Amino acid sequence: MRNPAMPPAIDFTHHDFESEALVVRTDYSDEAAWRTVVDLLNQPDDNGFEVRTFLVDDRAFAGASPDDVISAAAAEPALEVVFLADAATMTGDHPLLAVSTRGQELEDGDLELDREFRLAPPEVNLMHVNLAIGHMDFWEFAYHAALSADGVLRL
Repeated sequence: MRNPAMPPAIDFTHHDFESEALVVRTDYSDEAAWRTVVDLLNQPDDNGFEVRTFLVDDRAFAGASPDDVISAAAAEPALEVVFLADAATMTGDHPLLAVSTRGQELEDGDLELDREFRLAPPEVNLMHVNLAIGHMDFWEFAYHAALSADGVLRL
C-alpha cells in the first residue's frame, strides 16, 4: 500500500521518456505563472528539434520533494532527469529545477557537482534531446549552470 504522503507513481503509458521531457508541477500557488511556464516550455526550438514535454499536473504532487518525484518516476529506470516546476519556478523568469536520477561518477580531478540545478524553460527541450541521444550528460549541463552568476542554465 502506498504512503498517503507520497505522490502516486507516474504513469508512462502512451508517453515516451526518450522523446518527451518529464516536467512535474509541485507548486500550485499561481495558476497564471504555471500557464506562462507551459507556454515557455512549448516555444518552438531554434535548433530544429521537436518540442515535446510530458507534463504531470496533478495536485498529488503539491509540495513533493525531488526525491519524491524521482521515486514516483521509478517505473522508467532509464530516465536520467526530471524537471520540477516548484515555487521558485513560479517567480521571475520561471527557472525549472533539473534533478538527476543518478549519482555522479567522479574521476580524478573531477569537480563534484550538485545533482540539481535550475534552467530556463526553453532549455528543457535542448537538454532532454542531448541526454536522449547521448550527446551530453547531466553533469555537463550542471557544470555550465554552476558557472553562471545566478546558477541558472541559459544556453
